[in-house]
Amino acid sequence: MRRWTAPSVIGWTLASIVVPGAAHLRAGRKRTGLIMAGIFGVLLIGAVVALLNAGALAGLLLDSTWLAVVTGLCVVAGLAWAAVVISSYIVLRPGRLSRWGQIGTAAVAGVLAVTVVLPFGLAATTAHTSNDAIGGVFQDSPSQPIDHKDPWRGRDRLNIALLGGDGANSRKGVSIRTDSINVVSIDVHTGDAMVFALPREMENAPFPPGSALAKRFPPPKNFWLPPGQGRGSADLINGIWAYADMHPEVAGHAPNRAPEAVKGALGQILGLKIDYYMLVNMWGVARLIDALGGVTIHVEQDICYGVGRSDGGVVKAGTRTLNGTQALWYGRARDHPGSTCAGADNHTRMRRQQCVMSAMLTQLNPSNVLLKFNALAHAAKQTFRTDIPRDLLQDLVPLAQKVKGARVSKLNFVPPAYNPAYPDYPRIRRAASAALRSRGSAQAVRTAPATPSPSSSATATRSPRPRTTQQPGRLETLGSSCVPGTGKKGT
Repeated sequence: MRRWTAPSVIGWTLASIVVPGAAHLRAGRKRTGLIMAGIFGVLLIGAVVALLNAGALAGLLLDSTWLAVVTGLCVVAGLAWAAVVISSYIVLRPGRLSRWGQIGTAAVAGVLAVTVVLPFGLAATTAHTSNDAIGGVFQDSPSQPIDHKDPWRGRDRLNIALLGGDGANSRKGVSIRTDSINVVSIDVHTGDAMVFALPREMENAPFPPGSALAKRFPPPKNFWLPPGQGRGSADLINGIWAYADMHPEVAGHAPNRAPEAVKGALGQILGLKIDYYMLVNMWGVARLIDALGGVTIHVEQDICYGVGRSDGGVVKAGTRTLNGTQALWYGRARDHPGSTCAGADNHTRMRRQQCVMSAMLTQLNPSNVLLKFNALAHAAKQTFRTDIPRDLLQDLVPLAQKVKGARVSKLNFVPPAYNPAYPDYPRIRRAASAALRSRGSAQAVRTAPATPSPSSSATATRSPRPRTTQQPGRLETLGSSCVPGTGKKGT
């Protein structure tokens, strides 16, 4: 009978972590060792297959049932691996060692058993946290089940409204204003995407014909917020959510009346059927950035915020890492008369906000996400709202991967090409349709019924304002010069 030494016991116990059954084979327990090694081999092959099909499986892992299964499997696998370590140590018969050899090897085996459990415990905790975070953001399954063989129901494009809201704890009793408004239209076959950016101050937004809001505010009549509610100013597109939210007697009593009102208006403006929306609370983005450890942005010039307030400050020019508050104000700062540093008009703010989002996406690498996952998940629950069904995520994730490797372009409907005070909505619809065609879409754009443009009579309903000569807008590739290291030009 072989006499084991303490180093050999520890060495073969370690080997059993890498190849379960190794210690049993060395100790002469060939049948048990081969069974353990065979099971490990099957699991290893399964893991390799899963990695090779990670794209297809990524969507499934967002499903609540699969996440629950993953959580359970991680717990079982961790306990099983710990049992393998203990069993391997015992089969090496450490009782034949000296007293101190037994104590030392037992301590090492115990530490190893705990160590192998930790990654599985972390994975189980991550899966549970993911399930909770995803369930807090995405909608429950729709009444009509999704056919995952044809999740888009024969459609060629998926249109999602991406909204940035200004909800904050300091604004109690005041509904959300959507100060950042974009619509992304994705070709579900190729992943090519077009982003349409609309200025927050666009006026006289049309509503779907026959809807309650269209009856209440027919063109060219403006919808408006009464004094003290929101900004108290008239007819800006960023006030639609707030108006619908605060006036159920007009917009209806459905809990989703505010986003549906915004989706309806955006659909009329662009000539698209808006399928879903995603609202990002801009103050929640600050929490995400803090959880991420800040974002690195190239600030072109000093930017003042909160001028005259105790919580005001300056974001200094240069390439620097901004915390959540600084990054938020970088995107939201306005011009301040008499200030010694820059603010921004609405259109420059749009560009800066796009810079912040680009910086976040660039710096959301796998290591950052894994190291700060719990903090990011907690912040995400407070940041996002959407009507995207959770069951659709397993189809959206592969589509998002297509988009990542495809062409993403942007069209800003901003001055001087487009005047938000007197918007020519038929022209905007034509430009949106032409932009989609120019991206190589093989199918016709799904359009919503048009409403008459209010621009022709807009001057009769408000004091005169200088008109801007409108020229066709430029179609640009999405990029950001404010994100160091991207190698992309700003848009």
